[in-house]
Amino acid sequence: MHPPLHRPLAAGALLALGLACLPVAAQEEPLRVGVYHNPPKILLEEDGGLGGIFGDIAEALAEAEGWELEAVECSWQACLEALEAGELDLMPDVAWTDERSEHLAFHAEPVLHSWSQLYHAPQYPVEGITALDGRRVAVLEGSTQQRYLDQLLRSFGVEAELVVSQEFEEGFAAVQQGAADAVVSNHLFGGWQAPRYGLVASHIMFDPSRLFFAATPGRHEALLERIDERLLAWKVDQDSPYHAALERWRYGDEAADELPGWLGWSLGGLVSLLGLALLANLLLRRRLSDHLAAIRQVRADNRRLSLYDSLTGLPNRRHLLNHLRRRREAGQDPRSYSALLLIDLDRFKRINDTRSHHDGDRLLYRVAEQLEATLDESALLLAHLGADEFALLIDGLGPRPDLAAQRVERLGERLLSVIVAAQPPEMAELGITGSIGVTLFDGESPDPDTALQQADVAISQAKVAGGNCLRFFDGEIQAAVTRQVQLEADLRRALERDELVLHYQLQVDARGRLSGLEALLRWAHPEQGMISPAAFIPLAEETGLILPIGHWVLESACRQLAAWAREPALADYAISVNVSAVQFREEAFVEQLHEVLATTGAPPHRLMLEVTESLLMDDPERVSHRLTRLRDLGVRLALDDFGTGYSSLNYLKRLSLHELKIDASFVAGIPDDPADMAIVDTTLTLANRLGLEVTAEGVETAEQHRWLRERGCQRFQGYHFGRPMPLAELTPLLEQQTSSLEE
Repeated sequence: MHPPLHRPLAAGALLALGLACLPVAAQEEPLRVGVYHNPPKILLEEDGGLGGIFGDIAEALAEAEGWELEAVECSWQACLEALEAGELDLMPDVAWTDERSEHLAFHAEPVLHSWSQLYHAPQYPVEGITALDGRRVAVLEGSTQQRYLDQLLRSFGVEAELVVSQEFEEGFAAVQQGAADAVVSNHLFGGWQAPRYGLVASHIMFDPSRLFFAATPGRHEALLERIDERLLAWKVDQDSPYHAALERWRYGDEAADELPGWLGWSLGGLVSLLGLALLANLLLRRRLSDHLAAIRQVRADNRRLSLYDSLTGLPNRRHLLNHLRRRREAGQDPRSYSALLLIDLDRFKRINDTRSHHDGDRLLYRVAEQLEATLDESALLLAHLGADEFALLIDGLGPRPDLAAQRVERLGERLLSVIVAAQPPEMAELGITGSIGVTLFDGESPDPDTALQQADVAISQAKVAGGNCLRFFDGEIQAAVTRQVQLEADLRRALERDELVLHYQLQVDARGRLSGLEALLRWAHPEQGMISPAAFIPLAEETGLILPIGHWVLESACRQLAAWAREPALADYAISVNVSAVQFREEAFVEQLHEVLATTGAPPHRLMLEVTESLLMDDPERVSHRLTRLRDLGVRLALDDFGTGYSSLNYLKRLSLHELKIDASFVAGIPDDPADMAIVDTTLTLANRLGLEVTAEGVETAEQHRWLRERGCQRFQGYHFGRPMPLAELTPLLEQQTSSLEE
């Protein structure tokens, strides 16, 4: 059955048929289009052509582009499998999902927007998702509705039986015949066919989706691009085939069923025919009225879906942003402060990791209820932004910022207590608390994105403070964050622009002779000048940029060693390189270093790798194994900043180390701090017992040098012997040192 054609549409169809008979640019093979029965969106006409909204649009596309279409009838699941296998070229009415986008190709402009809705018999009302407990629900096999509904039921602990069907009509018939209690379909099919089966729509809606033509990846990119171009042009043209298809299939085909087929019978039946026609007209008017009411309800439901969170029932992020924009446009009382609070649950991920997503959803629902119950008349809007994040907009805080902040702080303390109290006893041991970030504003409301950004910066400070606390937005913190973001962007380009350089600091032996050098990274920023490693190395480690940077440092140092090895006077000098913990933990680090040594030709025994003491506490056995592998390459290993960590002496003696470096913070206390001197003295004794060499870092005075030398220290590094310098300044010193040794 097909919907009745209005006369203009019928004339258009005849014209299209006539045009189809004209010669068009033929393609080598027809496009195989999968067709499953899902009116009014897609169906197979009696003549074997494509029908429904998607079908009409596909036929119009084919006529406009000179394509030949071959309809291939199949069930939804069979069509989808055939498309993925390359047995079909195109499939209409496919909802985009992340998972499908990995296996299928989509165009960019959606054909339709849809959502899923649950339908049931009027005598068995379904007021909410929990009413489905113990019920049978018909779903289309392999559809996003089946997966989403299954997750939704499990998240609420509802046990319902999902009855799979191959077509939507099969599911609706199952409810009509008592084989199922409810059925789920897209709202287009449901609104079109539910009255035929005596079913009504429930308030349960979910899974809003965008519907497309889908193709096999890598085969029809040009075709999908043409579909996009046509859709974009047709959507703005009310007389286009796109709008004609929507108009044609707007209503169901029930009216066609009830039009009598014996209009040509005898004149004796004319009176009866007229009566039936009047009755059909009344029924059609009633159906039209019901349909318009259903459209209004769908629009209202769709608006609620787009503005409210389906789990908690609270306004969502979009609703909050709209509200903030309206406030800004309308203006607010300049004599009174308002506040935006972001509320984030600390360690919420523990629930999903150790218990279940259902428990996580249950806690979010309880928290939303308790937060809402805590608020007073100053609260304008409480929203659930997604995941474990809520937002609260409050007004009427008065003209004084200090008093406004006090009111917000008192409210924040109540909200933090509510979050803890909302947890059921079985979750108490997980330690879930809340962090709150606040931005205050008066007069003109800030831009919504700016307000959210400020509150987000504040909540980050609350997290840094350990959570379970409230922090206000601070402009200085924001400026620091902005600088850090810009610094990260610049750092990403530093390697490409050759802005990173190595400076070298001298290391001398007990007789004051040069024994080696430490390579120290510097960043020659084009605008800020030379930037200290303390400013950018932590950022590089946090972002992962330390991996390419660390590789560059190792490669540069090895190239320098290889260059010196070719000059007999410089061949004995060694270079020490600091290795980041992030770089050391890389699985391929040993192999990468081996490749660098082989590529550059650097002598391994002239390369000293320095690792920090804190690294030893991270999986000691694994660290020990990796140090042994590095030592097997022939490189030397030093423990940097010794004394600042908590490494076990028993563990220390089992490591493949050659040297300890006494941290500069202890050397700085010589000769005035007895505690520092005792630590240094003990370290020298320990190293001697373990057969390790020792280098004292941060030696800045002759007195420190003398004291260390008298206690057996053999190697020194610090400003007393020279500041870090670029290679251009270092070379003359090396040549001078070499000449003096030869003399």
